[in-house]
Amino acid sequence: MEKEKKKPSTGIFFPCTDTQKRKIKSIAAKCGLGQGEYILKRALGYEPKTVPPDAFFVFHEKLCETLDSPPTPAVEEAALRVFDEIYVQLIDNKKQTQEEIAEEIGGDGLSQLSDSGP
Repeated sequence: MEKEKKKPSTGIFFPCTDTQKRKIKSIAAKCGLGQGEYILKRALGYEPKTVPPDAFFVFHEKLCETLDSPPTPAVEEAALRVFDEIYVQLIDNKKQTQEEIAEEIGGDGLSQLSDSGP
């Protein structure tokens, strides 16, 4: 039996300038998220990643170059460094401080955020 997605039972609305709204919409689209989902993730302290389409090809090329060599401990170490770089750049969903979030979206309106969050 297919699980039904739980729909949110309430909404949150907040004022923002047209410029802030356009920037949020643009960044959310680059992350492959809707505005609400993007804002929710940010409010919970996460930094959704934007991934340029060619990023995977760059990492694929690095891995192929590394793994074309005969297997040695040095080659294995180099491959693990590439995997770590992939994780940090494309997968890790690190939390940001309120100041980093406000700076990213240029929000003077975000300066009133309280410290009661996560």
